[in-house]
Amino acid sequence: MKWVAGMFALVVLGCGVLLGLTGFTRFDPSAGTKAVTDSGVARVTGCTSHGPVSRYGFGTWWTCQADVVWESGARTRVTAEPDQLTPSDEDTDVRVVQRGENKIRNGSGNSPVYRAVYEPSVVLGIGSLLGGMGIGGIGALAVLGTVASRRKKAQERD
Repeated sequence: MKWVAGMFALVVLGCGVLLGLTGFTRFDPSAGTKAVTDSGVARVTGCTSHGPVSRYGFGTWWTCQADVVWESGARTRVTAEPDQLTPSDEDTDVRVVQRGENKIRNGSGNSPVYRAVYEPSVVLGIGSLLGGMGIGGIGALAVLGTVASRRKKAQERD
């Protein structure tokens, strides 16, 4: 019985951590520290679905490819960051920006692409991660505490 509770506590902790990573991915704190290097207009050409549980976290996440005409005059095909573009953006012009220059996606010179209205947040990203870990830790301790309490009551009865 003790090992079952331990495994359940690990599952609860893992779910909390994955929940925190979902928020971390959603708010992308690393992008919050990078300046906008270029902006342009994108046309989505195709999307790939990830989920309901994936390396991006819980839920359905879309990774879309788009043809972009940049203000600098260049035309490129890019892969946008997760959930920045979705299949509902197909056949519409979407304003996008490139952030940072040191992280390369989809070939040389293609920095990460985000929706122009997207505001990444260092505070919310790290807060989500810590919150998820805290929730998972408290849940795991609650499971283990309940088992210990029941065991103690059983020993008192004997």
